[in-house]
Amino acid sequence: MDLASKQIERIKRTGNDSYIAIFDLDHFKNINDTYGHLIGDRVLKCTAERVNSAIRPYDLFGRYGGEEFILFISDINETDVINHTERIRTAICDTPMVFEEVKLTVSASFGVASVMSADNIKDVINLADKALYKAKNEGRNKVIMS
Repeated sequence: MDLASKQIERIKRTGNDSYIAIFDLDHFKNINDTYGHLIGDRVLKCTAERVNSAIRPYDLFGRYGGEEFILFISDINETDVINHTERIRTAICDTPMVFEEVKLTVSASFGVASVMSADNIKDVINLADKALYKAKNEGRNKVIMS
């Protein structure tokens, strides 16, 4: 969060387009309830590995809480950020996760907000979070821009 706050200050000065994306794994509670928390933890780790291999080296990525993750995607326009987050979503979803005898297909819902749409990181995160809930309400496993 400290790195993202510093990046926001840089972006406000340069005027480059940047975005916050929040995503979570759809129906993750069902994974924990059905397969246990050890498999749930492995799903989270596998998700993080897939996201890390799909993002650019200078994108900021971290776990936000539970099965929720956050991305700070800088120096990108609106069309490209949608395409970029869609690639990340498909990196998570397109290949089943296999752990011993368990084979799971996981999906993710994304909410994206422009850093320039608010005065501080908390407000941008709030906008991205609202877009995430819109994605969930519209059927999940999609990217929605606020």
